[in-house]
Amino acid sequence: MIPIEDAPIFKAPETMPANHRNSVEILIHCPGSHGAIADQVHSQAVALHKLGVKILLLCSPNYLRTRLVDYPNLPCMNEGATQESGLFSRKAAKAKQTIINQWIFAWQVYSKRPLIALTGSHTDTQSGLWIWPHIILSRFFRVIYATNLHFSARDHAFGPKWWTSLCARLSFSPFKIAVAHKRLSGSTQLPRHIHSVEVPLGPQFTKVIYENPKTIRAGWKVPRGKKVFLAFGTIRNHKNIDLAIRALNDNPDVHLVIIGSVSSHKDKPLKHYQMLADDLGLSKRVHISDEFVGDEKRLSYFQAADFILLTYAGSFHSQTATLTTAVNARRRVLASSGTSPMQDLVRHFGLGVYVEPDSSDAVADGMATLLHGKLPDPDWEGYEAHATWETNVMRLLQATSDHLSGKTPEKRQFENIDDEGLEIPELLNARRLHHQKTPSPKKRIATAKKTLGQEKPSIDNLEKQASENVNVHATQNERKSHPVFPGFDLLDTSKQQSAIEPAPTNSHKPTLAKSLATKSSSHKLLGNEVASAE
Repeated sequence: MIPIEDAPIFKAPETMPANHRNSVEILIHCPGSHGAIADQVHSQAVALHKLGVKILLLCSPNYLRTRLVDYPNLPCMNEGATQESGLFSRKAAKAKQTIINQWIFAWQVYSKRPLIALTGSHTDTQSGLWIWPHIILSRFFRVIYATNLHFSARDHAFGPKWWTSLCARLSFSPFKIAVAHKRLSGSTQLPRHIHSVEVPLGPQFTKVIYENPKTIRAGWKVPRGKKVFLAFGTIRNHKNIDLAIRALNDNPDVHLVIIGSVSSHKDKPLKHYQMLADDLGLSKRVHISDEFVGDEKRLSYFQAADFILLTYAGSFHSQTATLTTAVNARRRVLASSGTSPMQDLVRHFGLGVYVEPDSSDAVADGMATLLHGKLPDPDWEGYEAHATWETNVMRLLQATSDHLSGKTPEKRQFENIDDEGLEIPELLNARRLHHQKTPSPKKRIATAKKTLGQEKPSIDNLEKQASENVNVHATQNERKSHPVFPGFDLLDTSKQQSAIEPAPTNSHKPTLAKSLATKSSSHKLLGNEVASAE
């Protein structure tokens, strides 16, 4: 193992049990094979392995099929319960699968006796049926239990309310450290015996396969000169994609591209967003696709867009790996959420525009600001230096060292960026800006009248001279229906205009054409008098 005590923020305890020297030091539990949580666990495992930490990852067979894994692993987890049909069947299958996986996890912890048992995410599903061996391992075998906290919205409650409440309390019993990817406050407070540390999300360790962004953009059928906002990843209700579609009404130069799939029956299907775009008359400006885009091609898709959409609801207090991908692609983001590390990072490093959550008007204003506002230059390099997986796992190791030494770990990761950062851009009003670009019909008529009056002064003289000799009975009826533009009354009443020869091409072509039209119609009414006026 590489001497971690030499690292800048971690100092190993002076005494360590002998059984930890030649065995697994961190045992990682990750039953899922896909999604953001599995990706983040993989990144943590890679970073720990590079540091020389002896790890062992417990995963499912599908986890290994979708990733290049060069660290020790044991594919012993069960997966696939969510494929059951029917809500009750899915919940029952999920509960059964969780119980089996947790007992396997407890056995591996007992067999390997690691210093740290790290879970990919926290779960309380039926914890009353599997938590007891973990409590014994924590208290009597001195295994330090740590968990990654994401607090994503899930619906795994199964049973009466008193049982669900009991399981929620018991599920935290063995844990001593919480690696928080979100801002902990209010209803998300942890039990007092758990020390939480905020950590950043680092970049993805993926071999990039480059695709021409112009080719990708052509597949979206975006006209030249239009701007693209990209919503990428798993489609969930709290991402507020419907608000982004409505915001297009106030931003006529914007096209929205939605790429992803719906993973939960509680989330709106892709058809819902397509029907919304159709009802609003925006179907030509909204491109929706459920195509699978591998991690190696993700960067090219982000580069094909102009901006990245991260409009989470106010209930979201966490982070997203999509922000890091946007930084790698050098694309600004339009973001919203509750109080969260993502909010801190977007504002501090100038990564885009942050708006009020759960408001279509705010999303529209954010789009207008990105298109037309004055924005600071993003500190891409500063963000990349801050948000690394090495920092993520070192925070975990430092918290473990503090716990063994009897110290209280530092909780906040982002305190140093709360008061400093780039200037926050001023939001523009999208509706006011759109109104200024599209003048009302009355304004257009007044402008046209003023322009005609300035360019054709000679027509007024001809009309005045001709109208003085027109029959009285025709004048009384026709003047009421004449247009307000000078010279257009004679053009409207003349039926012989199409037979007139084309006027010579010069800078006063409209004036000469109307003069000839006036001359032709006036010959029949006034004879030699109009001819002499010419």
